[in-house]
Amino acid sequence: MPSLSISSTFTILLHQSSPAPLQITFASLEICHYQNGQFLNHLHRPQSRIILQKMPCKDMAELRVLDNLVFSFSFQLRLPGAGECHDMKMLSLPRPLDRGRLYLDEEKLQLSFIRIDAPDPSLRVEIAHLYQGICHLERLRPVAANPESM
Repeated sequence: MPSLSISSTFTILLHQSSPAPLQITFASLEICHYQNGQFLNHLHRPQSRIILQKMPCKDMAELRVLDNLVFSFSFQLRLPGAGECHDMKMLSLPRPLDRGRLYLDEEKLQLSFIRIDAPDPSLRVEIAHLYQGICHLERLRPVAANPESM
């Protein structure tokens, strides 16, 4: 079975009318840590997942990272247009994460951000997540809005 294109999968999902989120399982996730541009460590995680969902606002989506080292988190992004590669800013990134970027092309999804945005730049830790090889797609049930939270 040929590998699914990551950018095409994102574009198709986000331009469909279904509000149902899509869980994407990738064959591999490489997580790298850097401090002051110097490599600290590298971890490999097979079968890592994210959840991608369109938001009620027509040009926005939410991406949930399920297999992070410390905690799961989500962020918002503008819907990518048609094309093979995209470089986007992460919006609404939770603290202590900061300065997030998402790069997306046919073969990979790369998330990069600063995990600790300390006042002293020498203490900042930069993280990069590199997802490759879609191995499973699963439509999840849409979560109903909680009227109490509105």
